[in-house]
Amino acid sequence: MKPILLTILTLLTLLVFQYSCTHDPFVVDDFEPDPNDTMAVDTFVMGVPCDPDIVYFQNDILSILTGSCAFSGCHDAATATEGVILDSYDNVINTADVKAFDLDDSELYEVITETDPDKVMPPTGKLDNEQINLIAQWILQGAENLKCDEEQVDCITENTTYSGFVKGVFNTTCNGCHSSNSAFGGIILDSYQEVKNVVDAGRLYGAINWEVGYSAMPQNQSKLDSCTIAKVKSWIDEGAQNN
Repeated sequence: MKPILLTILTLLTLLVFQYSCTHDPFVVDDFEPDPNDTMAVDTFVMGVPCDPDIVYFQNDILSILTGSCAFSGCHDAATATEGVILDSYDNVINTADVKAFDLDDSELYEVITETDPDKVMPPTGKLDNEQINLIAQWILQGAENLKCDEEQVDCITENTTYSGFVKGVFNTTCNGCHSSNSAFGGIILDSYQEVKNVVDAGRLYGAINWEVGYSAMPQNQSKLDSCTIAKVKSWIDEGAQNN
């Protein structure tokens, strides 16, 4: 009996290890959450659709800060001028003295609206009003670390204009490095004619689409979402007009 009992115990042990240490991978595509179960839906949805009335840190604010402030010599992690690092949500909250719902006590808002040219940030040139207003709205909405999925909305590329869309993309994501004050690589993107020059040289679309043979832009940041890239390409394909 003892050898038989030992054999049974051995098989049971092997079965326990087999089913406790290995399993088939989860296949999200086969999962159908109960629409009445809020937790299940929140856990498995691919992303939160963007609400035009909400300012999202990851989508709207981080690119302004990384493009205009968080680079070498200023407020990246390596330099951290005056202890301020602006390359991530945690670093912005922990080092830039942001007070949720309160512009007056938020140091970040104070320095970007400073009227003294010797104190205004970024020192390469004041942010434009649209960028300042986005940061103000983000703070007034609670300075939360929100992100939305821009792929969840229909991407309309027709009638994309320079003034209505393309200019804003470059102001937000590129001009910290590619403005008249800081023309890294000899590239300037803060005026229509300068952008058109880069388009005509065949250097713009390949860079923002991260194609082989081009420098991936924006550098050291996430790739622009596919809808933004498609809209810029549509503008280029329609003649890159100053419209």
